[in-house]
Amino acid sequence: MSRKASKPIVLDKSVKTEIKDSFIFIEGPKGNLSVPMKEGVDVTIQDMKITVQRRNDDFKPMQGMIWSLINNAVTGVTKGFSRTLQVVGKGWRSTVSGANINLQIGYSHPVDYTLPTGVTATQKNPGEFTLHSHDRQLLGQVCANIKALRPVEPYKLKGIRIEGQYLRQKVRKTAGV
Repeated sequence: MSRKASKPIVLDKSVKTEIKDSFIFIEGPKGNLSVPMKEGVDVTIQDMKITVQRRNDDFKPMQGMIWSLINNAVTGVTKGFSRTLQVVGKGWRSTVSGANINLQIGYSHPVDYTLPTGVTATQKNPGEFTLHSHDRQLLGQVCANIKALRPVEPYKLKGIRIEGQYLRQKVRKTAGV
């Protein structure tokens, strides 16, 4: 674990936090999130700062995880998160209409994907769209579900990918010898 968890999380003035029944409720301009607290880790809120302390060194990894979850929740309700997905393939395209994404990705039929509540989409061009959410975990799961509809194949690198994702292209078979 890094030493980030020893530093407090500074809250914005627009963020309201509350600890109830082993949950931390965080409310901001973009939405509401709750983070579960685990045994062995104590969370305190003082002067617009959240500190995460562990009871002993056995809970050091748990302290770092709880700190990261709270930090992501605070960032999400203030700024939000976004991921851009690219549809790469000849004749492949996507269209966004409200909470539905229509994907034409090489199948004999178009694939419709309905976004869950809390996730919105915007279209950049027919081969690229951006997903926005205040919940980082939900956004990552939605991206993984959409990528699973047509994973990137390793020879031509056709498929659905996240912008900036590292892809390793395999070498095709050579003729002869």
